[in-house]
Amino acid sequence: MRRIQLTRSESSKVVFNNYGAYRLRVEVTGFEGNDIDGNIFIYKRMPPSPYTDLNADIFEAVAGPPQLADYPAGAPDPDQGWPYYRLNYVELDVASSAQAQAIWDEIQAEVSVLIEAMNRLDNLNVVESTWFPSPPDSSNSSSISV
Repeated sequence: MRRIQLTRSESSKVVFNNYGAYRLRVEVTGFEGNDIDGNIFIYKRMPPSPYTDLNADIFEAVAGPPQLADYPAGAPDPDQGWPYYRLNYVELDVASSAQAQAIWDEIQAEVSVLIEAMNRLDNLNVVESTWFPSPPDSSNSSSISV
């Protein structure tokens, strides 16, 4: 069985010059399953800011099964030349509590799809069987099965 536990944290509303601000943090605080880990949030490493020389990485999505297998956790792999990686949390600053709620709802839906997709990968259905280079002669009574 696969499961992921998410924990949502929010800051109190900040009002500055008629602008509202909320910080939403969603963290994987538990998981079960031998082929998943808690690093389900995909980030893209962006070039360093010319003002601070710090990377401003961008949250992209909740990972799917291929990303869990291919994207490294923690930081991009410099040998791979691919700017994507996975973390176990996402932290976003948004304009309203309604926007924070919508993001929370979307993350929950995407995590549900991830778990369902991983579970479906366990069930393989035979679609086609082909002999190479050709089928055996019908008069040959012996066959090899794998």
